[in-house]
Amino acid sequence: MLDKLIPKQRKMSTRVGGMLTLVGEAMFLFSILNFLMISRLQYYSEGDSYIRTVFPHYLLFLAGLGTIGFVAMWMVYVYVLPSKQRFSQEQAVKDNRSPMYDRILEVQDELAEMRKMIKELSEKVEKLSEKDSR
Repeated sequence: MLDKLIPKQRKMSTRVGGMLTLVGEAMFLFSILNFLMISRLQYYSEGDSYIRTVFPHYLLFLAGLGTIGFVAMWMVYVYVLPSKQRFSQEQAVKDNRSPMYDRILEVQDELAEMRKMIKELSEKVEKLSEKDSR
């Protein structure tokens, strides 16, 4: 019943996904431009002269905002990204959600089996070589 409600995915070229990725990456550059324009408007706003009192020049104001931005990036890099990465990986292996993780487990089992076989074969070879040397 539920299968009929969920639309089937279509096999398509990579153009649509590529365009969306490029647009998403380019939006970051536009957000930098927006930030600069909005910060300039805020700095020269008539209703808020406190910013011009603390930062006598617009470039000092930008340097202060940049410092806050770099501190935020550092905190995200040190604390947030590792936590997000660990969370997403834990979610991926939970309840058999990840076919890749399931395949890795299969390969590990096959590898353990191969190692066991190699060990048995090497023991047999040693026994045969001991018999031949007598």
